[in-house]
Amino acid sequence: MSEEKQGPLRLTTKLVVALGPEGVQLVTGRGAPPIAINYCNLLTISELHANEHVDPKVVAKTIAERVGADEENVFKFVRSLLYFGRLRRQPNAVPSVELPVSKLIASSVTLVNPRLDGLMALKVPLTLRLHKSNYELIDHDGGVLRTLNAAELTALAQFVRPVSLENGFACQQQLLGDAALELSALTDTLSICKKAGLLAVVEADEKGEVAKPQQLTRNQAKKDKFARHAVEQEKTEMLIREQTGRIRPKVIPVALDESVPAALGLVIAFAKEYEAGQLEDFYDFRLDWHWDEDRLANYTSEPAIYLHSNYLWTHEQSISASHKIKALSPDSITIHGGPDTPKYPKDAENYFETYPHVDIIIRGEGEASCAETLDKLRSVIGDKNPDLSVLKDVAGITYQHNGEIVRTADRDRIGDLNLVPSPYLNGLFDVFKDVPRLHVTLETNRGCPYGCTFCDWGSATSSKIRKLDLERVYSELEWCSSSKIQSVSVADANFGVFERDVFIAEKVGQLKRDNGYPEAFGGSFAKNSTKYLQKIIHVMAEADIWTQGVLSLQTMDEGTLKTINRSNIKVAKYDALANEMRAANLQLSVELMMALPGSTLASFTDDLQQCIDRDIQARINHTTLLVNSPMNDPVYMEEHQIETGVKLAPGKTPHIVSTSTFTEEEMKQMLVIRDLYILLDNFGVLRLCSRFVRQQSGMREIDFLLKLQEEAGQEGNENTWPILNTLVNSVCNMMAPPYSWALMIDELRSFMVSCLGIPDDSALDAVMRTQHALLPAFGREYPLVLDLPHDIVEWHTQMLAAKTTGSWQDWQTIVPPLSEFGPGKIEVNDSDGFVTSMIGCAIESSGIGINWDLDSGVGRARVSQDFKSAWLPEDSNFIHSQ
Repeated sequence: MSEEKQGPLRLTTKLVVALGPEGVQLVTGRGAPPIAINYCNLLTISELHANEHVDPKVVAKTIAERVGADEENVFKFVRSLLYFGRLRRQPNAVPSVELPVSKLIASSVTLVNPRLDGLMALKVPLTLRLHKSNYELIDHDGGVLRTLNAAELTALAQFVRPVSLENGFACQQQLLGDAALELSALTDTLSICKKAGLLAVVEADEKGEVAKPQQLTRNQAKKDKFARHAVEQEKTEMLIREQTGRIRPKVIPVALDESVPAALGLVIAFAKEYEAGQLEDFYDFRLDWHWDEDRLANYTSEPAIYLHSNYLWTHEQSISASHKIKALSPDSITIHGGPDTPKYPKDAENYFETYPHVDIIIRGEGEASCAETLDKLRSVIGDKNPDLSVLKDVAGITYQHNGEIVRTADRDRIGDLNLVPSPYLNGLFDVFKDVPRLHVTLETNRGCPYGCTFCDWGSATSSKIRKLDLERVYSELEWCSSSKIQSVSVADANFGVFERDVFIAEKVGQLKRDNGYPEAFGGSFAKNSTKYLQKIIHVMAEADIWTQGVLSLQTMDEGTLKTINRSNIKVAKYDALANEMRAANLQLSVELMMALPGSTLASFTDDLQQCIDRDIQARINHTTLLVNSPMNDPVYMEEHQIETGVKLAPGKTPHIVSTSTFTEEEMKQMLVIRDLYILLDNFGVLRLCSRFVRQQSGMREIDFLLKLQEEAGQEGNENTWPILNTLVNSVCNMMAPPYSWALMIDELRSFMVSCLGIPDDSALDAVMRTQHALLPAFGREYPLVLDLPHDIVEWHTQMLAAKTTGSWQDWQTIVPPLSEFGPGKIEVNDSDGFVTSMIGCAIESSGIGINWDLDSGVGRARVSQDFKSAWLPEDSNFIHSQ
């Protein structure tokens, strides 16, 4: 078949051009990073949109001749657009979307230019709508702020990072050559952006560079401190050698976490006091809690013992470090433990075979097993090819020696946790004091009475809870506060299960009021008891500590609960807590797990609907096969036909992709539904509309979202619903308005009327105007007060009240229709600018409490501006523009 008979080349709604933190880019599919594009690419897209073509080679030749580009490179770009569905052969032309005349600034109007002194940066991401051969920058209300050709857009992109007008102008001249903008044209475009609130002025220092805080970053401060600390330790050890004539073998923690390495600290604290300090006398216990490979040559100059505590997020680095250690010092001994180090016999054998540089595995709790191991190794450390058979009677370990793998008997858990010294209170972690933005994990108890098959809570599932003395917990919290630790997490599996947990929360609150620290506090809350949780959250809120109430339900489907051995969790207990938290305007989230054995596509959507019914945010995790979980037992794996996307290995995340109850294709559908739910309900993009649809049509909210995906999101429907198609297919990845929220709202209204049969009346008008007002966009002015034909705030209040009394699923029959409410007002605000600053955040940030709820009478509780510094990782890329 000839190219002409296949139809002309048409761009699809999957092609979304945006200004992002790296410049001009194409928005990609779910989870993939954006693709940077250049001036030539922009011209190619313009040509494909403005003119009819059937042959990609003709397009390549046209653009190559126009700008002097390499024809083959242009052709490859066109082919990539075809391959990724951004370009498709369609026999019928795609109608252009007619945009309203600008309500703010028309490009033909001459402006009094705002001052453009100093450094400037665009607030990004900003999406641009293709119109003929140009790119339109559209405001929140649907007005065209500026129509840009490819050269103008390339020039504007030089300002996505802080830069002066002079330097930005010079950069675009270098990039564009003869096509470069005159200074007056660039100034005019920047002036429009600044007047529209899309361009920020950034503080600069005397040299004209971005002003940076004088305070060191956390990692810089840690590295600097530990470099000095290492020198001090070496000086002390040299004095000991001079006095005793003995060279003490080193015991070195391989600490790879950004936070304080609590597990390694506990292991070393226990070992130092083991048998009245015998190991302390023999070994040089290094307190290098920041792994620095710059010191590796010094470490490996003599045989030493290296302790690794492996987690999903550090295991790959740990294995790499272990390999380098043994390559430089074959007679050193590497000991690996932690929750991501395998305990099952076959997994351990494979581990040793794959990683021959690993000598010893510690199974379960590490303190006693590691101390006894170190005790036995005293007789062989320093020997050539040390004989590890000295470990044959040490319980709780697996080791390899001379080609043989030896698994010793299991070790009982420590009965009295107070026998384990605190590394916080005995000075082992004092070097961390005053390191900025530091996170600490503390224990108040160990153990979990539940035996959920997906979980291995520190190898302590189905075990009695053992408590640490309350005074010790208080003292460790005092250490955190006096050391200016920014955030504290408790490692308990069920924090809030005991009354004393309220006292612990009150202690945290008192320390925050007295000393200003910690600023954030969190943990995994009790799974089968809500008696004390509401009080704990209230205490934190009153002390201005950021925390998030998270209820680990995982699923509400009875069949799935039975399959994962979680049928003893009583879901109904959480309803009262949800009501109390909502009444107190405190944030509460439910933790769900997607792709659990026993679950189905239908049960997953039902779980989401139950969260919607209760009007609480859901944190949704894709079930991961943990190496030491009961789910990884070969018998269980076979019984439920569990398949993962990747095999268990350090640095890999083996998500479950199919089981006996769902196929891989159904799992992919779950992923789409999850992201759609997070965007449209958690972030609030269509939350209000979905409740209105529920009352008007009886359609469940989750079914409304699925209908939108089915009708507007499918291939071929972009001609009918172009903006909605972009909403459901692309916004999850860019987390920014699809050109303009006004365009989306207009199209949504037509969809609700024509596809759902919603009456096109004043009630619909009130909902659509309110939903539009609730969506964040750069350049908006607050507060905004809307006069509405119906009191939507009162309607929403009555809806929540009906849910509070137990009418989760039939509230729509109890609350009068919105059309029966008289006129009302709603005020919308973003007083601290936090919601706007979350434009462009990762969709996964919903899991840590982020949403787009502006202050209003219909929004949910949200985290505060203080959250950013207290909880986000140091290298977070959440904020592109503020």
